[in-house]
Amino acid sequence: MRRSALLVALLVLTGCSASSDPLPGSERDYPQVDIPGFSVPGKSINVQTEDVLLFNYATEDATSADLVRLADDGRRIGGMELPWSRESAVHIFATGRQIAVYVGSTVAVLNALLTEGGEQIVGDPLPKGVELPASSASSSSAS
Repeated sequence: MRRSALLVALLVLTGCSASSDPLPGSERDYPQVDIPGFSVPGKSINVQTEDVLLFNYATEDATSADLVRLADDGRRIGGMELPWSRESAVHIFATGRQIAVYVGSTVAVLNALLTEGGEQIVGDPLPKGVELPASSASSSSAS
């Protein structure tokens, strides 16, 4: 059985806060983000106090179609420059019908994404202190 959806899992990881946000896994209107080059709009969610872009696709084939268009460094899609800061690290994760984009290097955020968001597909090398899940420690695609 596939692991549960990335959004629900990340909501569970970040749901215990002092804010008045809805309970983890409940409906919430996250800001929509349109990033040219991606075939679907994304949502800006909060993971461990930092923004992560989450793209939800109708099928795994649609997810794969966008993934194959991403450059190895995660800064271009289909030859088009993405709006990430050149000074910040880019980490792109995928699992099933979702792609998560994190522009930053906070270890807690990266650990949460690796735990529930699948392997890093493209982007910058993971920083020291990031704990790879046992299942992907020997086959990490971070370069």
